[in-house]
Amino acid sequence: MADWLFRFLKGAIIGIGAILPGISGGVLCVVLGVYQPMMAFLAHPVRTFRENVSYLLPVLLGWVAGVLGLARAISWLLDAYPTPCVWLFVGLVCGTLPSLFAESGRHGRGAASWAALVTAGALMGGWLWLLARHGGGQVTPNIAWWVLCGVLWGLGLIVPGLSPSSFFIFFGLYEPMTAAIGSLDMSVLLPMGAGLAAAVLLLARGMNHLLEKRYALVMHAILGVVIASTLAILPLNDVGSGWNAALYALCFALGCAAAYGLDHLGKTLESRKESEKTA
Repeated sequence: MADWLFRFLKGAIIGIGAILPGISGGVLCVVLGVYQPMMAFLAHPVRTFRENVSYLLPVLLGWVAGVLGLARAISWLLDAYPTPCVWLFVGLVCGTLPSLFAESGRHGRGAASWAALVTAGALMGGWLWLLARHGGGQVTPNIAWWVLCGVLWGLGLIVPGLSPSSFFIFFGLYEPMTAAIGSLDMSVLLPMGAGLAAAVLLLARGMNHLLEKRYALVMHAILGVVIASTLAILPLNDVGSGWNAALYALCFALGCAAAYGLDHLGKTLESRKESEKTA
């Protein structure tokens, strides 16, 4: 039960992160240790169903709870306390970077791996910088746009570091989307769900193949993307001084502590499970 609840909590965090501006659901999947089993399942859903369904079911339920159950609250918190929320999630990502760094080097680190890290980080950082410099136009929401939002959301899960919320804000769709999720508006949720499922199923097998054949290169590129996307969302202009700075530092520290606690708990449960298998 503890293991099930832990994976449910991971899914909820990924779901919350998926709707936060600047936060990548794929990054959270990576740093919380869900990305690889998720990709393996999505690449071969029929063949690996029995093997992975028990592991991923609580993650999926947690993701649904995080997205649907907390969308309204997250929208309100971001509106009322935007900077503390961002610092909290930055701390969550930063707290898991040591574990991600160790995982990326599991099969060694060569010159090509470091080149992949630097190149991917530079490309992601440059893209986010260009996106930040140019304002977005407003569009009229309709079924086609909601399907596109679902596709972008799916890309955010498959491609770590990609934050689809940046696109939603760019087109003026973020606020109506979170409002629709909070009110369970099926005219928005159904086309978004269709677009998300299509993107995930079409791209998962290719990403899983890359992980099997070029693990070190892919994981170092993901690490570079994580670092660049985390640096890009740092709200440094809003730090200020005095109590505000102390509050943001506290939020960052709480995020780091939560990430460390989740990582430690996950390793403890995994070690216990392995011990039970060999017993």
